[in-house]
Amino acid sequence: MRRAPDTDVILLRLEQTIASLRTGLMVVGVIAVAALGVAIYALVSGGTGGSSQSDARLSQLEARVNSLSRALENPGAGGGTGDAALSVRVDALERTVKTLAARPATDATQAIAQLSGRLDALSKDVEQLKQTQTQTTP
Repeated sequence: MRRAPDTDVILLRLEQTIASLRTGLMVVGVIAVAALGVAIYALVSGGTGGSSQSDARLSQLEARVNSLSRALENPGAGGGTGDAALSVRVDALERTVKTLAARPATDATQAIAQLSGRLDALSKDVEQLKQTQTQTTP
């Protein structure tokens, strides 16, 4: 025959479990309060350790944002990025292309022949220098 569970034992275990849970929650609460205190202290003190570097970086970023906003407001003044400046550049490019197209095409074989002749002349000069050096050295 099976014995019925004792209700006093069950209540005692439940009470012990709640007590250990209460202790754990108190430890977590103390840690949270300590972390909150450290965070508030850091905010109030202003983080004096690296504030000069962060202030300098912040001022650089503000200056950059200001210059970019000015460039967006007045696109023609910032180095010729406006529509008129682009049109001028396109016209100049078209003129350059037309000028290059009007030039006569050079013959590659003629250029190779000229280079070959210059190379032969250079080889002859080197040979002459070698001969004069061997004749003058005893």
